[in-house]
Amino acid sequence: GLIVLALPFAIWGLDAELGTAKKKNSSFKEIFVWDNFNLNVLSLARLFLFASRDFWFEVPLPFFLRSPNCDVLGPDFPCTPDQDPTACDDGSTCDPSLSFCANINTGGGCGGPGVGRTVVGAFLGGYIILYGQIQSWTPQLVTGPLGQTPPNKMTEVFWGMINCLPTMIAAIAVYVSPAFTEHRLGGMTAWLIVIIVTFAVIFAINSSIHSYLVVKYAAADKVAVSVGLYYMSNALGRLMGTLGSGFLYTYAGGEVNAIGGYDPGHDATLGLAACFVAGTVSSLLAAVITIWIRDEESGLKCGPCLTLVAPKEVVEVEEGKEEMEEEDIRKRDLAERTVENIEVGEAKRLE
Repeated sequence: GLIVLALPFAIWGLDAELGTAKKKNSSFKEIFVWDNFNLNVLSLARLFLFASRDFWFEVPLPFFLRSPNCDVLGPDFPCTPDQDPTACDDGSTCDPSLSFCANINTGGGCGGPGVGRTVVGAFLGGYIILYGQIQSWTPQLVTGPLGQTPPNKMTEVFWGMINCLPTMIAAIAVYVSPAFTEHRLGGMTAWLIVIIVTFAVIFAINSSIHSYLVVKYAAADKVAVSVGLYYMSNALGRLMGTLGSGFLYTYAGGEVNAIGGYDPGHDATLGLAACFVAGTVSSLLAAVITIWIRDEESGLKCGPCLTLVAPKEVVEVEEGKEEMEEEDIRKRDLAERTVENIEVGEAKRLE
């Protein structure tokens, strides 16, 4: 209703030229900014950076959190619809056509904690809030104190490599930790909270650095086009991660053995682990691609007392000093040999 009321003002109140290009349409070459090497490389890295999150966050994580324990499903757990709702564990329901506890959503698999929708929503919402806050605080709390402001490509490579760690540890934990293999709800919850909070913090730092670099590398007269290309890569990475995660989560885990003839769905635990592996590979690719960017003049510091990569001008000065010292040594050796030759010649002349 409010939109209908606003339409007359939009139709007769706005300038007809609003939003109309004043010049000819942009060509593909102009849109994709082929002549800006650093921006193109950063955009490609951005694609894999955001795919590293969405390979496990957007689809697999919510389904995993909702999926029930595989061991409490099937004919061994009979129930009746008029029975106490708690007769079946969280994530499962009493199917009246089967008269036993069944998976609410077999497409989501089984093997997770089976928490409710409200808890899942709060968990994912908490991640988004934490991610946004850390991203805005990064210059004040992280890169500034570490001497990494303003960031360069070395800063992003450094944090990009660190970004691989949470998902790599998560994949290992989901594959081998008794918390997941033996379905220990407390341990499983603790692992997920620690890993996801850690990833949110590190990922936010990476995203903040990327947001600075895209403006730094954008051409002064093509900022809008440059930023548009960059965020198009961002969207493509999210699409790739979301589609890929659905495939991996569903098929990488394999089917769970039928329980008394009942199929509870695929193994959600192994599916989630595969998605964490894909996220780790994607993070690594993003960091490696960033190495191609030509922006290492300011080096990389990690605090006031530790320099990981010396600034280029400092390196050149030190190399110049070394060359001068080597030249001085050569001149000194030549002078000493000359003096020796003169002394030898003088001695022979006196003889």
